[in-house]
Amino acid sequence: MSEFFVRVATPADADRLWPLVDEIEKRRPGLVIGMLGGATLARAENRRRALVARLLDVEHPIIVAYSGVRAVGYLLMPSGEIHVSAGWQGLGVDEELRDFLR
Repeated sequence: MSEFFVRVATPADADRLWPLVDEIEKRRPGLVIGMLGGATLARAENRRRALVARLLDVEHPIIVAYSGVRAVGYLLMPSGEIHVSAGWQGLGVDEELRDFLR
């Protein structure tokens, strides 16, 4: 039995995915939700809307790995890019996400 729960993300996952997406976006800007500027609150609202829109895109799903209620990694489809939270690197999250594809 796996220690990670892996599934296709939905808009209901937006708030749990937010800290992970924010962490990854700091390393690779524009990867998931694009480059959005503006004032702080407006920018945050626009980023959340963009994340929800991305989660609604059935042609480019995001597969998310959870440890409990915390999102610890995700797989961008169809590119197959895997991104794992820095604190979870080397703990098998990327293997679990790859196994989801098989």
